[in-house]
Amino acid sequence: MSKELKVGLFVLVSLLIFLGTLVYVDQLSGDRVLYKAYFRYAGGIDPGSQVRFGGMKVGSITAIREWHQDPTKIEVLMEVKAGVPVNADSVAMLTSLSPLGDKYLEISTGSNKAPRLSPGATIPSKEPVSLDDLARQANELMPTVQAAFQDVQKNVDQVAGNARLVLANIQSITGPQNQRNLTLLLANARELLDKESAQIDGLLKKLDQVSSQASDTLTQAGGTLTQANSTFSELQATARTANDTLTNANKSIGEIRDPFKTDLVELQRTMTDTRRLIGDLNTMVSANRDNVDDTLENFRAASENLRELTRSVRQRPWILLRGRPAADRSVPVATPRP
Repeated sequence: MSKELKVGLFVLVSLLIFLGTLVYVDQLSGDRVLYKAYFRYAGGIDPGSQVRFGGMKVGSITAIREWHQDPTKIEVLMEVKAGVPVNADSVAMLTSLSPLGDKYLEISTGSNKAPRLSPGATIPSKEPVSLDDLARQANELMPTVQAAFQDVQKNVDQVAGNARLVLANIQSITGPQNQRNLTLLLANARELLDKESAQIDGLLKKLDQVSSQASDTLTQAGGTLTQANSTFSELQATARTANDTLTNANKSIGEIRDPFKTDLVELQRTMTDTRRLIGDLNTMVSANRDNVDDTLENFRAASENLRELTRSVRQRPWILLRGRPAADRSVPVATPRP
């Protein structure tokens, strides 16, 4: 076997091994779903950086590029394992596991009720806070902090001045002259208390009696207020009952009023029709009074004829069979004998 043939065979075997390795890795990795997200700042991530879903590794970033539709944003393309439940409430953000760790793209779990995103959809993003932004915000807050420190310093100086003034007043109060005056004042007060102790005791006893009477009065007043409160509660209950009764009565009257009104209207209509009918009957009777009299006279004559016919039938019933009866035979006249 020639050297060229050996080299060609080695290259062919190496290519087959490489293709097999790619197929095996692709089978291990499983199907992938593409998503994208947009950020204004994408520092710290590169193609190949990890993508996590709820902290779990689910894919990697495939590309980072400018978005031509909006030059202020960066388009980040990523591959995620098929079956990862990325939904419409999921949020993509750039973060790290520790302050010194590498950044990665984190996808929040979102909501179980939200619909799942289709492959190629855009995941809503949340902008990360960079160190430059923190430094800028700190610089913006520095004048406010300095002003606050100045106010605190002024307040501390004012409090210190007030404390010095209070100490000076205390020293002046506790001086020798004031101490002598305070001793004399206490001695006079003690002498006054010794002289008036009996009256003070009597006054205290009277105050005790007055307080006892006041306590009894307050107790009675409390009982009276309790009874008044109970009576008021009963009145409220009675008022509520009366209100409910009136409400029900009003409701019942409202329910009865409409049918009753309808019945009255129908009755009025019926009475109107009855009056009209009675008027028509009066008119008809007045117009046909003569005919009615003739009819009654004819009816009376017919009744007489019928009565006569009935009497004739009773006396001579054969007239119903033979019609008109034959004339009676004449009595023969007897011929005288010679």
